[in-house]
Amino acid sequence: MFDETNKYKNSGNFFFEKGDQLSEVSKKVPEEPGVYYILKLAKGKIELVYIGKSGTLQQNGTFKNELLKKRLNNKQDGVTRQVYFEAKIKEESIDALDIYWFVTHDKTHKDLPGYVEGVLLQQFYNFNGCLPSWNKAF
Repeated sequence: MFDETNKYKNSGNFFFEKGDQLSEVSKKVPEEPGVYYILKLAKGKIELVYIGKSGTLQQNGTFKNELLKKRLNNKQDGVTRQVYFEAKIKEESIDALDIYWFVTHDKTHKDLPGYVEGVLLQQFYNFNGCLPSWNKAF
């Protein structure tokens, strides 16, 4: 979807549907710093609904906060992502969520997740004039 993510070979995606356990469908996501985006598949249409990052670089060069797997399984809007995704699927009549992830900081690349997230959000904003519908602010 975004050309900027093509260079990240440590990447993948998984689907989340009604009845799935998020911890199970996301088990191959690594605990590495990176970015992710979520596509909503509903009524024969695909819509990008969220762009996020995992991993905050500290002054000493280490990452704090959740990395990809933990971040994807943590919270959004004060509830677990499992509960959040289930509610969104019901509320928005979603068939499935297609979640793409990219490790942006490893032995090959040293791209800060916050920077890459900003680039992706800027591109989305330039094209749509707003943020994705599940992103509250940037």
